[in-house]
Amino acid sequence: MDKEELETAVAGTLADSGFEITDFKESRHNGKPLLQFFVDRVTEGLAVSPDSGPEGPVSGGKAGRGVTLDDCGLLTEKIGAYLDMNNIIEGGYIIEVSSPGIDRVLRREKDFKKFSGSKVKVELKKPLNKARVYYGTLIGFENGQVLLSDDLKFNLEDIKEVRLNPDDGDIFKDK
Repeated sequence: MDKEELETAVAGTLADSGFEITDFKESRHNGKPLLQFFVDRVTEGLAVSPDSGPEGPVSGGKAGRGVTLDDCGLLTEKIGAYLDMNNIIEGGYIIEVSSPGIDRVLRREKDFKKFSGSKVKVELKKPLNKARVYYGTLIGFENGQVLLSDDLKFNLEDIKEVRLNPDDGDIFKDK
């Protein structure tokens, strides 16, 4: 099973618990496969009232609350059980589950739309105008292009990675 197939398969098991994979990395550690899943709560399509909110099956948390350490532990067990039950990886492996963090990776159209107006760092696969890294405010996503402030546009297939790039003002501002 290749990386994309594995991510898709695991994503289906996490969706039942109200979570989605925001990023997935596969490497090796001490000769064993290391599977790193960055997860967040699914908030799209949920009817949330201010005082009740949908209860998440994993830890009973509310949508929009973020990912807790308990969530990560329970999701690690769930992923491990799924991999073992379906004999997806032979031998030993290591699973890490964590929240995407404040500098989360943006990969999908819905990510770019959700975080429109946020400061980002765009790293390209190849230099463009002698630069491989660009910083700006995310305007959105249109016709397969990531749109930044200052009329910058990047084709998704030319991008190695897009990350949120908050500064202290963004982190500490009143909500």
